Amino acid sequence: MTAPPIRPRGVDPLNTMMAVRVLAMSPTGTVLEGETGPRFHDHRGLSGLASVGVLADTAVAGAFFAALPPGNRTVVSQLTAAVAAPLPGAGALTARAGTDHLDLDAGTGLSTGRVTTEDGTTAVSLLARSVIVTRAARDDSRSSGAPAPAIPDPEPADPESLVGLDGRAVVRGIAAGTIARGPLAGLIGLEVESVSGTAISARFASAAWMSNQIGSVQGGVLFSAADLTTGLSAQTLTSAGESYRLLDLKIDFVRSPAADGRPIRVEAEVVRAGRRIALIETRLLGSDGELLARSGSSVQLW
Repeated sequence: MTAPPIRPRGVDPLNTMMAVRVLAMSPTGTVLEGETGPRFHDHRGLSGLASVGVLADTAVAGAFFAALPPGNRTVVSQLTAAVAAPLPGAGALTARAGTDHLDLDAGTGLSTGRVTTEDGTTAVSLLARSVIVTRAARDDSRSSGAPAPAIPDPEPADPESLVGLDGRAVVRGIAAGTIARGPLAGLIGLEVESVSGTAISARFASAAWMSNQIGSVQGGVLFSAADLTTGLSAQTLTSAGESYRLLDLKIDFVRSPAADGRPIRVEAEVVRAGRRIALIETRLLGSDGELLARSGSSVQLW
């Protein structure tokens, strides 16, 4: 007998802000809708893995959560997303995920999923490890009477301002505020603080709308911040007229930062740059310097 889908409770500020809708969540898996578009573009006006961070995390996290006996709370401890095909500049997306392995004694599980475009093409493949946690839920922000959050107008990207500039000049311009940081960075509040060679330091303030049900910043937001900063590090490797694309991002969540306004620093640096592929490592740090998450990416250069 198939269990009925779990009905989402009330308003979810995070999913509302990031245009994610839960269609089904049951022990057999999850089905979610999302979208790409100008609100989720980078500084080049393009969609990338950062555009689907919250969609991806919600899909695999929900699959593990729904596979457990009632009363458990869970978090994703590791998420890998790999590009299978370029994400469209705009359009509907569907994410499906299921739990392939569940170890109740250890309190862990492995989930897989994919994000597809309107024509059914797989754009992103997902692999996640999740764990059971003892923290209580905080469902006050998702009560039926909670108002939907105000969605700000997207900060415009300005691809024309990048023409004729090498990558380091672009990133330095973003840090100085003379080049647009891009809509998704604006939504998260990500600001570039320093550029030294291929090393980028950025920061954003955690906000209440970024919260998951246990009151910490949802992993998809951390994923997106890591991806955007990784992309800026990749940008420094390019000459005028050249481009890059993140092929994958694997992130380990070490600690769960509270969504209480405290700043989160994001540091990215190239560890190897070949002619076509670069490897970039990124760290997310709390206000006291503690490690929150770390990621590694392969980046295509052309």
